[in-house]
Amino acid sequence: MRYGLPLLLFLALSTLAVPPATLPADGKLPHIQVDVKGRQVRVECESCNVNQDVGLEFFCVSEGTNEYESVISSKARGSHIHLAMLMIGLEPGEPVKWSESAKKWQPPHGPPVQIFCEWKKGEELIRVPAYRLMVNRKTKREAPPFTWVFTGSKMMEDGKYAADAVGYLVSVLNNELTVIDIPEVAGRDLETREWDRNGALLPAVGTKIWMVIEAAGKKTDEKVEAKEDAGVTVVTVDGSGKVTVDGMKVTIERLGEALANRRLPVKVRLAVAPGAPTEDVKKVGEAIKSARVEVEDGGKSPSTAISDVTSDEAKIQKMKALWEKKVAPHNTALKEAAQAHYEVIETLRREQQRLIDEADRIQRTIDELQKQYQDMTTPRPDTGTDAK
Repeated sequence: MRYGLPLLLFLALSTLAVPPATLPADGKLPHIQVDVKGRQVRVECESCNVNQDVGLEFFCVSEGTNEYESVISSKARGSHIHLAMLMIGLEPGEPVKWSESAKKWQPPHGPPVQIFCEWKKGEELIRVPAYRLMVNRKTKREAPPFTWVFTGSKMMEDGKYAADAVGYLVSVLNNELTVIDIPEVAGRDLETREWDRNGALLPAVGTKIWMVIEAAGKKTDEKVEAKEDAGVTVVTVDGSGKVTVDGMKVTIERLGEALANRRLPVKVRLAVAPGAPTEDVKKVGEAIKSARVEVEDGGKSPSTAISDVTSDEAKIQKMKALWEKKVAPHNTALKEAAQAHYEVIETLRREQQRLIDEADRIQRTIDELQKQYQDMTTPRPDTGTDAK
């Protein structure tokens, strides 16, 4: 077994008396919340927004370790995060490793995950994809969408879980001791580091941030009826131009993202107070439109009410009807096909890795025999003990 008896005993003991649905942060896994049904792990963290130009090796590390080259830090233990990932149905893959037979590094692999970050700014809840908290060191542009994979750390010779010892939780450059890594080969040299913190978006040092880890995709046996559960989300604009989403304050700049990032699709009802600033109302309408959410039929679409630009509604409805006719009926089949594709590729990768490991074992045997042969056939200098 890859993780050995010590970790198996740890996992078994840790799961005793764990509730089946949600685990509170102060329960068996300190600083961690687990939503088993929603396949989500929430890790309590803090911002590391310091001005140090060394580049990022990690997105998240344990408190008191490598904060100077990470975006956020946490008091949560790596082994606890590993257990939380198992609880939401994810099995670890393998970290980056060197193949002697192939003479190259093999990239990390494992089930893909998405990572978001949430924090409070006054009364407003900010939620952004994790990659937005990083910028390119040269261009200063926000990083593109990132994919991470659950590789799991490894057991050390003393029986400790490596990530607990070194504090490596989520990497942006490959590390065989991290819990979550990226699925491509990326070295850790200072000269090649590509990312830095997005200081303009990341809150001040010490700000409490929840790192939200979500399994990418759904299990095939899950039946989600999103539309029946979604309800109506009310977006209001008051007389001074302030915006709320279901009573929670949000900036106009973050409105579209707040609606688009909701786990279930939403239907939006826009309520505009008399005297609300026209420019703000227009921006709200554009933000709702950019989120591609359904606007409640009871009122006019925000874009219709506040913009001079009109769309070809007949063409839109025709295309929507075509999509519902050709694509929607295959919803289940597409999900099953996507899941089957993932399982096939993952199985093939594991088989590929097994063959690489076997080739490496044979290579080590060849090297050992070659060394022994070289020792036997290499002439030894005359010590001169017989020449007198």
